[in-house]
Order: sequence, then structure tokens, then C-alpha cells
Amino acid sequence: MDAVAETARISKRTLYARYEDKTALFKAVLSDLIARWLVPIDRFQCGSAGLTETLLELARYLTTFALTPQSIGVTRIIIAEAERQPEFGRLALETGRKPAVRVIASILRRHREELRPLDLNRAAEQFMNLAIDGHLQLACLGVRSSRQQIERQAQAAVALFLAGTRR
Repeated sequence: MDAVAETARISKRTLYARYEDKTALFKAVLSDLIARWLVPIDRFQCGSAGLTETLLELARYLTTFALTPQSIGVTRIIIAEAERQPEFGRLALETGRKPAVRVIASILRRHREELRPLDLNRAAEQFMNLAIDGHLQLACLGVRSSRQQIERQAQAAVALFLAGTRR
């Protein structure tokens, strides 16, 4: 908390007046990060582009945001604290990943006529796994993806996803 107060150029008293402890501070940081991530994702719900283009743009956006230093840092903290603070993981799941899955499922619903019958929420979760999770896992281990690697993975993820879901 000392380092946070110093970085924010506020007194520890001010910091503790706003956040009672490290857990409350981390929850606020996590909530803010997720809110900034989710607000732009809504634009994908009502776009007029085709399914392939929408999924490709979404994969690029989600991966790029997930690989920001702040996102990687927060993900590392969630993992490191999972045993002692399981609510961090639940908060990330409930306020971050699940809403993103719902947005992807709504995109798939909008293009349902192009897809074979499937569980749209499960398919959306699988899309997240294909498009983002590998890059994020590597980033948490200190292995950075280049723009070209992100682009190639986004294209491969969309192609594989659509190969398995299209009519």
C-alpha cells in the first residue's frame, strides 16, 4: 500500500480512506480494467460486417487488450492469489470473461443462419479459448507475441472455429 500511495502521490491515510485493504484496492483495479475492456466490445454486437470479419476483428481486439502490461499483471496477480483470494478469479470470470462470452454468443446468434445447430455460449467460450488464451498464457510466462503472431493466430483461430461451426 505504501508503494501505491507513493505512485499515486497521495497519503496512505487517503488511500486507506478509500480502500480498506489490499483486497479492496485490487478489486477496484480489476473492476476498472474489466470495464475499460468491455465497453468497446459492445460495438461488435451491432456491427454490420460479416461473421468472418467480425470474429477476426474481435479476436484482434480481445488479444491486443489481454496482452497489455496491465492486463498481464492483473492476470498474474489473480493466478498468484487464487488460493488465498478466490474471489479475484470469480470477479474476473463474472465481470470479464462471461460478459465477453455473451457478446460473442450474441454475434453468433446474429449469424445463426450461417452456423450449424450448436450451443452458442459454449461455442463463444471455445472461440475465446482459440483466439486469446494461448497468447495470454505465454504472456504470463514472459513470452511476448509479436503483432504478426497475433494476426496469424487470429486468422487461424477464426478459420478453425468457422470450419467447425459453419453449415
